[in-house]
Amino acid sequence: MSVSLDPAVEALVDAGQFVLLELIRFDLFGKGAVPPKTVGYHRGGRPFTYNGLTYLPNRWLSPGAFSGSVGAAPTKRTITFSYAPTVNPEDAIAKIRTYNYLNAPVIITMLAGDPETDQVAGILTSVIYKIDTARFPRGAADKDGQRSLTVEIDLVPPGRSTRGSTLIKVSPADQNFDNHAADTSLEYVATNATIAEEWGQRSG
Repeated sequence: MSVSLDPAVEALVDAGQFVLLELIRFDLFGKGAVPPKTVGYHRGGRPFTYNGLTYLPNRWLSPGAFSGSVGAAPTKRTITFSYAPTVNPEDAIAKIRTYNYLNAPVIITMLAGDPETDQVAGILTSVIYKIDTARFPRGAADKDGQRSLTVEIDLVPPGRSTRGSTLIKVSPADQNFDNHAADTSLEYVATNATIAEEWGQRSG
């Protein structure tokens, strides 16, 4: 599938002079009394608002690189955040374990900007992932006994390629994503173990 760039972005790319701003958005699922949460981050020094969402600064340390192997295992991308406690109630990464974060959608967007005006021209790329795993490693203690805390989040593409590792239930939504928006072959996935359904052509 090909996607056309915004003419303003295309003009910057053709000129060979543009700045990049990488944004990451999490749509975390609720857990118990904790409601769902949408939060965004970027690696700049101050909050940045784009499309109605304010992206928080500095916590996103590394955009990560893709890793994969031969076989059915999905390609992964690992991103790293600082994990020091924060008083900002909007900073969901600081308390990500209070959410149902597994399989939550994540969108990484690359914006192109004009280097002369610092104005955003539009989207260069935008990729959807799902959270596969999260780890919370502790660094070595410094001279004061303090340890650095980080969170490493593994992202995988959504759909069929992730089901082998996350064991999520196949659903009509997954089937529509993987195949066709009007695909109804999994319409009875929740009842086919207990209710007999006829498939294919009838014999007469």
